Amino acid sequence: MRAKLLASEHRPLTRIASKEATAIITDILCDNDARQKSFGLRSPLAFEQRVAAKTGTSSGFRDTWTVGFDKEHTVAVWAGNFDGRPMRDTFAIRAATPLWAAIIQELLRHDHPLDAPAEDKNLLRREICKTTGLLPSRFSAATTNELFLAGTEPSEDSADYFANDGKLILPDAYALWCASRDNTIGAHVRSDFRITSPPPNARYQIDPVLPPSQQMVELTAACATDVEWFVNGERVTQERDGRFFWQLAAGEWNVRAVSAGKLADAKIIVEDTSN
Repeated sequence: MRAKLLASEHRPLTRIASKEATAIITDILCDNDARQKSFGLRSPLAFEQRVAAKTGTSSGFRDTWTVGFDKEHTVAVWAGNFDGRPMRDTFAIRAATPLWAAIIQELLRHDHPLDAPAEDKNLLRREICKTTGLLPSRFSAATTNELFLAGTEPSEDSADYFANDGKLILPDAYALWCASRDNTIGAHVRSDFRITSPPPNARYQIDPVLPPSQQMVELTAACATDVEWFVNGERVTQERDGRFFWQLAAGEWNVRAVSAGKLADAKIIVEDTSN
């Protein structure tokens, strides 16, 4: 009777993703170099052994968590207030991750770290240009090795994505990123002057829970410098770091960018969900 009860308590394990797909995701989650820009090389996530990890911080800093695994255990740590009150600008790397790392370090005294995935006919490791994800070319300043499902690995090199001076040239879909402060490499797109943020006819909703300072839209334009911004005719003041932000307010708004005699407009709608 007890044996039948135990059998009914545990459902059989079912694979929901291929072993190749899980190997690629695991390889990404073990890559401390990929976390360097956000967390530094010596963050609590930096292990000598091969351990997978993912962090998360919810809107308004209400929750932080870290989840990861070695070969034998999966560990998840949540940090926050039980009544849902937000914490003071506390990210997971400072709250949940140190405790998670201490648990993993203790487990690794007896557990085994993850094995590096072996190449086979369905899983390939290729050297790629670190900037473009394509095959390296003479313009590639750095390369890295990544896993690919067979048939999805890059087949062209990165040469066509660089100007002769080595500056990156991206498709128009990357205009928003090129206009942002994250573009520290001077990449640009072949595009006419236009507003990249907010996108035309965008719809926003004001969250009654989040503070106003976290409900702002950054104003950016492609292929222009010294841009002046206006929302329904009112000039937007430039921030100290040179960026422009507009506080969301309910209504229909016309956003205009002006640069060297050029104009670009975008209409947006903002809804107040508390009404």
